[in-house]
Amino acid sequence: MIITSVRVGSRYPVNRKAIRASVERALKEHGADDVEVSVSIVGSRRMIELNEGLMKHEGVTDVLSFPQHDPEQHEKEFPRTVKNDDTISHIGDIVVCFPEAVKEARKLGKMVDAQICFLVEHGLMHLLGFHHD
Repeated sequence: MIITSVRVGSRYPVNRKAIRASVERALKEHGADDVEVSVSIVGSRRMIELNEGLMKHEGVTDVLSFPQHDPEQHEKEFPRTVKNDDTISHIGDIVVCFPEAVKEARKLGKMVDAQICFLVEHGLMHLLGFHHD
């Protein structure tokens, strides 16, 4: 079972069903099940607080991931390592900045919900141990 909790500020029109579907599809593609993921959609101010306070990077960013395990350890064996019994493992939290997603969607000629789903999937890959330079 895959559990995706989505928290969205009331002023951000977001398709929660699409976010849940993106998470479920990506997790199934990577063989991860019996996991829980939290997704939060926030404004620029909150994202700056998180990025500067926790990540020690200046300014706003589009997406942050906060794993609840060491993703490097699980890169290849993630599904087997997390699923050690019948419990559901919370693998981490993904935070997307709504205003940044809107800017990126406009720049790329995409729908905002499609860009948000892309960013959520990007963050999810970090939770699964896949990283870029």
